[in-house]
Amino acid sequence: MSIFKKTAAALALLACAGLQAQTLAPAYTYSGLTWSFSTTAAGISQCSTLILDATGDVYNSDSYVVHGQLACPALGGNYASSGTAYFDSVGKFHMTTSLSVTYQMVCDNLSGATLSGSCPIYNNLGAQVGTAFISFL
Repeated sequence: MSIFKKTAAALALLACAGLQAQTLAPAYTYSGLTWSFSTTAAGISQCSTLILDATGDVYNSDSYVVHGQLACPALGGNYASSGTAYFDSVGKFHMTTSLSVTYQMVCDNLSGATLSGSCPIYNNLGAQVGTAFISFL
């Protein structure tokens, strides 16, 4: 090993010597969270159910990553959905979720107790194209 490589390795070890190990809390996943779904947005107006899993560190954060599907039996299939959700300091629920590659549903200030309400739906250009009504089951 050349002197350069030995020096570089020694410097790398010295740089890490002051770092302390950090223990992270485990992430928890809530599976199969289900909402009835209806909307006025074209193309997904026949969809009926939103099914998501939410993953997050419940001890150190109120934020979750959500992923799942928008079920559309009348169309013979489902649309992939993903996004984020969180509870704010006054207990309101917020969720932003993609509905296929075309739409994004933004649910703000829903009741933290019912996780239900109305949410505008936007297209890829940011224009509102409808409203969704979701009710947690």
